[in-house]
Amino acid sequence: MNDFLTTSTANFFYFLLAGSVIVYLILKFDKRNRQKLNKVLLQAQDVQPMYMKKSIEHKLNALKAANLDAKATRSIVEKELDELVADYDKGQISLPDYCNKLNRLLAMTA
Repeated sequence: MNDFLTTSTANFFYFLLAGSVIVYLILKFDKRNRQKLNKVLLQAQDVQPMYMKKSIEHKLNALKAANLDAKATRSIVEKELDELVADYDKGQISLPDYCNKLNRLLAMTA
């Protein structure tokens, strides 16, 4: 009986130590990855959404093609498009607002 208690006690302390080391390593790895992630998020904070930019490029191409075909509404839409692009280039409107206004101009040409 005495051998059983000492063996089980030794196993307990062995697994307690091994478990503690594993938990420590997991927490250390997690902390390092969180720091890397926060650094990447800070760097990417000023980057505009890529898909929204692609969508805007397609909308601008569609508006330019529609302006070539239509004659009557061309001056109105073309004038608003020039103002909108100039405002966006100056940084006066945000990317989602720019996208929404381009949608409105596309609806006017359709």
